[in-house]
Amino acid sequence: MRRDVALRRIAHLLIALTPLYYALPVELPILSVHRWALVVVFFSGVCVFEAFRLWKGITFLGLRPHEKEQIASFAWAAAGIAAVLWLCPHDVAAAALVGMAFVDPLAGELRMAKGDAIAVGVSLAVYFALAFSILFLWEWREGMLVVVLAALGAVAAVAAERTKMRYIDDDFLMLVIPGAVMTALTLV
Repeated sequence: MRRDVALRRIAHLLIALTPLYYALPVELPILSVHRWALVVVFFSGVCVFEAFRLWKGITFLGLRPHEKEQIASFAWAAAGIAAVLWLCPHDVAAAALVGMAFVDPLAGELRMAKGDAIAVGVSLAVYFALAFSILFLWEWREGMLVVVLAALGAVAAVAAERTKMRYIDDDFLMLVIPGAVMTALTLV
């Protein structure tokens, strides 16, 4: 496996661990700040680093060629992480984060190896299973609502992954779009 692919997989694994944020106390005892401050510091640090990288024209292992002169996928992912942690209910945010972390690389690998139809079908099934499990285990929602949220979240995530935009990375879209869809459904 190429090292740049390995680095992206490690990054996705770290994104899958992001819901552990909710295990932190709301008021961090040593720092005497709200846990949200960690998200602000994280996202601010990524933004400063990305601005410096773009300004200096720095590339490093893990960046794709088209990211040399535009915002890199890790910065888009950081924006998506901050958005879903801030704007979505905890269970929805966790489902969106874990779903994206596993389905994004899976869809890409399947598309190259097996073709579009297999990639879409397997991606939908895996995202649904992950989202359903997380939403169900969180125990805040009724059973049928969990099925609907997981199904529509899966459709939104796979559609977002397949959408190719020149300047907005699918790492951002796969977090924000399913998160927004599932959150909107919880408000109805």
